[in-house]
Amino acid sequence: MGAINEHGKLITAAARSALTPLGCNQISRSRTWISDERFWVIQIEFQPSGWSKGSYLNVGASWLWRVQKSFAFDYGYRVADFIVFETQEQFAPLIAGHARRAAEEVNALRNKFKTLAQIHRHLMDDIPRGGWALYHAAVAAGLSGDIAVAKQLFYDFDAWANSPTWPTKLESPAVQLASLLSEPDLYRAQVSSIIDECRALNGLMLQPNCLEYLAAG
Repeated sequence: MGAINEHGKLITAAARSALTPLGCNQISRSRTWISDERFWVIQIEFQPSGWSKGSYLNVGASWLWRVQKSFAFDYGYRVADFIVFETQEQFAPLIAGHARRAAEEVNALRNKFKTLAQIHRHLMDDIPRGGWALYHAAVAAGLSGDIAVAKQLFYDFDAWANSPTWPTKLESPAVQLASLLSEPDLYRAQVSSIIDECRALNGLMLQPNCLEYLAAG
């Protein structure tokens, strides 16, 4: 138990030193931190292994316009391989390096997704993955005013979600959102409502200016 506490404390200390100055917050006492970006979060996970004490490093964006408990790696994931804990002296500089890399990735994602136009462009590059990537790209396309593309992507996602080969029907707001694309204000309001619901479900403070931010983006 002592060794577990040792490496856990080192991970927390390194993360706090590198990520707190960027406005990131630790989720409870877990090894996961987030940066709240209004309608998305950056998730930073110092992931453990079932085989050895130590840490992987996963960093990625989780879009809040899908209602779900907890955060996903919708864009991005593994950025550094596993480092094993042997001693405090050996592990401390290694986990500090992971934490610095995490900070670099946070800044990189903030720059990459600075505007809705940038988000739309990058998520369009992500659609070959299919599945929920189609939905996220569709939402971003609609918010950016790319109506024809958004309609097609919502259609493609709905076809995937309701495929006969899929074991259970997925519940999503895709059809409703697609029906609102011709009315931008209503579309943004619905997306904002979904974001509010997701934020509340995950214990995040509501952002009353989220709709205005989406409109301005």
